Amino acid sequence: MFTRGLRRCSVREDKDLEVRRQLFHLIAISLWLVPIVYFPRWLTLFIFLLVILLNALLVLKVEPVHRFFNPLVESLEREKNVDKPSVQALYANLGVFLSFLVFDALSVVGVVVLAVGDSFSTIVGKLRGRNKLPWNENKSFEGTLAFFLSSYCALLFILPYGEAILIANLCALLESVDTQIDDNLLIPITASAVAYLV
Repeated sequence: MFTRGLRRCSVREDKDLEVRRQLFHLIAISLWLVPIVYFPRWLTLFIFLLVILLNALLVLKVEPVHRFFNPLVESLEREKNVDKPSVQALYANLGVFLSFLVFDALSVVGVVVLAVGDSFSTIVGKLRGRNKLPWNENKSFEGTLAFFLSSYCALLFILPYGEAILIANLCALLESVDTQIDDNLLIPITASAVAYLV
């Protein structure tokens, strides 16, 4: 149990929060597919810069941005990120942006893996994760398997099965490792880079 403001949150409320967070993550990250696929490059870059600027202002709690988005952030933010609200969203937006800068249309691969794989791994890991990974006790076999399977299935819509299985496998492994760099930043770049290389 932990304290969020003045109210106590049960383990069940913590799981409900994670499900809400991950559904928002899935939808919000997936929205990047629209400008990447359908908009001219200059407009997509402009949208990226605008979103990243707003996200950075939110992390830094600059008014009036903080006040405007605070109700949404409070309903979705983890206790550990209260001091830097939406910092993980910033990493995700930066990861997708850098992937788009380098790999252009292939950045859709990174968007799909981050949106689908990362969301399902967290939901399954939080709700059903029982067997901890030997190399990272904060992750479970169930969550890692969910990352792989969900990413693989989603990638089959845009890639041949061999490429989909390779990218899903590498990114599931990357997400399971405890790195100094946030996986929201690493996953879209890695997925798109592997798609480019193969």
